[in-house]
Amino acid sequence: MKAAVLYYSHKGKTAGYAREIAMYLWSKGLNVSLSSVSDAVPEKLSDCDFLVFGCWTCGWFVVGQHPHKRWKAFSRRIRGLVKAERTLFFTTYKFRTGSMYTCMKRTMGIPVPCSVPFLKSRTGFLTESDKKQLDQFIAMYSIH
Repeated sequence: MKAAVLYYSHKGKTAGYAREIAMYLWSKGLNVSLSSVSDAVPEKLSDCDFLVFGCWTCGWFVVGQHPHKRWKAFSRRIRGLVKAERTLFFTTYKFRTGSMYTCMKRTMGIPVPCSVPFLKSRTGFLTESDKKQLDQFIAMYSIH
């Protein structure tokens, strides 16, 4: 199975978190590509089984959190290339994630009732809880 891990990072924390996610998925046997949105090629997503897509949390300290405009612009280009149920969002944050999840779904055109897994990290490091969520995400579509 193939997974694309795409991210937009401001100071490197989100890039580090994306690398940890990619390495973990690779350790689970997936063929993983890792790319920033500025280097990503949307056409390559058509043969991916999973999209793991993240951005750092922009916005004020407590309210108005949202994905960066470059993440949003790229998101609009890849809408619908990978099914919503095979998409997982992630973000890094300093204080709170606030409305990040809702904004990410809306930008990608994912309906409100559709549940998309969401990882968030203050440190930029993958936790045991994150690993369990990734395991559950890929297990739903594993072919045995």
